Amino acid sequence: MLTFYLWSLVSSKISSTSIMEMVLLLIILFPITLLLFFFSLFFLFKNSSNNANNLPPGPPPFPIIGNLFQLGSKPHSTLAQLSQTYGPLFSLKFGSQLVVVASSPRAASEVLKTHDNVLSGRYIIYNARSKNYVEHSMVWAPECTEEWKNLRKICRTKLFSSRAIEGHARILREGKVEEMMVLLREKEGELVKVSEVVFGTIFNVLGCLIFSKDVFDHVRGDEEVRDLKGHLCRMLELGSAISLADCFPLLGWMTWGRKVSQECRRNVFASWRDIIKERRESLSRSSSGAMVGHGSSSCDDDKEDDFLTSLIKAGFNNDQINALLLEIFGAAADTTTSTIEWAMVEILKNPRVLHKLRSELAERLNPKSENKTNNVHKMALKEADLPHLPYLQAITKETLRLHPATPLLLPRRALQTCKVMGYTIPKDCQILVNAWAIGRDPKTWEDALAFFPERFLESQVDYRGNGNFELVPFGGGRRICPGVPLASQLIPLIVGSMIWNFDWGLPHGMSLHELSSEEKFGLTLQKDPPLVLIHGTQKID
Repeated sequence: MLTFYLWSLVSSKISSTSIMEMVLLLIILFPITLLLFFFSLFFLFKNSSNNANNLPPGPPPFPIIGNLFQLGSKPHSTLAQLSQTYGPLFSLKFGSQLVVVASSPRAASEVLKTHDNVLSGRYIIYNARSKNYVEHSMVWAPECTEEWKNLRKICRTKLFSSRAIEGHARILREGKVEEMMVLLREKEGELVKVSEVVFGTIFNVLGCLIFSKDVFDHVRGDEEVRDLKGHLCRMLELGSAISLADCFPLLGWMTWGRKVSQECRRNVFASWRDIIKERRESLSRSSSGAMVGHGSSSCDDDKEDDFLTSLIKAGFNNDQINALLLEIFGAAADTTTSTIEWAMVEILKNPRVLHKLRSELAERLNPKSENKTNNVHKMALKEADLPHLPYLQAITKETLRLHPATPLLLPRRALQTCKVMGYTIPKDCQILVNAWAIGRDPKTWEDALAFFPERFLESQVDYRGNGNFELVPFGGGRRICPGVPLASQLIPLIVGSMIWNFDWGLPHGMSLHELSSEEKFGLTLQKDPPLVLIHGTQKID
């Protein structure tokens, strides 16, 4: 029957061909159909064998391709729907690769906490398997080795510790956000692509923390910013795509994604190549190893070594530095930008939330103003204000609940066979945690699809990996994102500053109902199309 079905599809395309060509085509199709038939028997037998091996339940796979065609363009959403049928822990086949998906707080707790030591391996996607990169990677390290722990340690102590977050670094971040506000004031009445302006700001924040200088001369959404963001987004896009080689390792020679990823990485490395070269020369000229003129006018120097100097003094070579910086810049800039963009979408789509946030900001920043939401002489939002703005903090949590920057986190790998929720997880099995599904689980969240920040005002649920698995946008366990402390400062600081300083409107006379919440799936969950706003002509209130 399959042969005749395929025949009908093909014959509709070749009505002008000769009868002989059709006969030849049928001769070709018949053995293919016969081969598929035997593969079907094999997979059915193997699937029944899987049940005997006590694997988590899941939809039956198709021959050869497994469940790939069931994923669609938004796998995070499809996998959430499958969990409603097969339970919070279920299995799939991506070609020959067995994949287990955790889709509930309990399942996430089992993967990220209870069995974290066994399930903390990293499944390395084919497109990331690049020489001079993956062996130095913190994100894609296959196991939590001593070298991996040292990378985490230097990031934690030099960039993301409480000491690093406070003091000079705090003033620096506030200064960069204020530069962004100045830029936006210059763009009054113009269309503003939010992701480009925010991305450039965050990149320069990180640049000052790492290099003691801006990566860009200014944050103006120019070609340089767009190119760099494009390279990083392309890498993340390829990182989320299921490569042919991931499903069928023997077919790696047929794929092209790894080559494109390598080219994107080279382009990103080029953006700071001269900075690293100059720093090495500066340190070599200084007999004491002290910094010599490494700063710039836009980033005040600090007596303590910046991150790049710390890496060089620790003996890191250029390949190691490039790999680490790529992951810090890529992960922090793109995920934080995406979260801020989604926060702006949700705030503007919900006038009640917008009004309540403005009132809270006015009460804190300008309590004596009679016209609290439109005072010309507004005080700048500082990080010291953030603990006193619970509604702004709740908006951040609610945005991360509905729009986790990495919807399926990064794929883990079972280092050994183990039991999870009564099921067997074989060695080298790939494990996905669906943070997007967990954040929208109606069993956990009342009115789960509504943007309702108030749910967090009296809640102890947090995203910092402190045992709450109802909200896991940054992962958990030993693989939790090390940049959580920085993100928890930057996101509300930028969102609050944008709302406090400007009356935003939609371009071209668009109404709020036309503001799309469509998602573009990737390692980072992007808004599609990107958010474009205008201020100074049309007010949303």
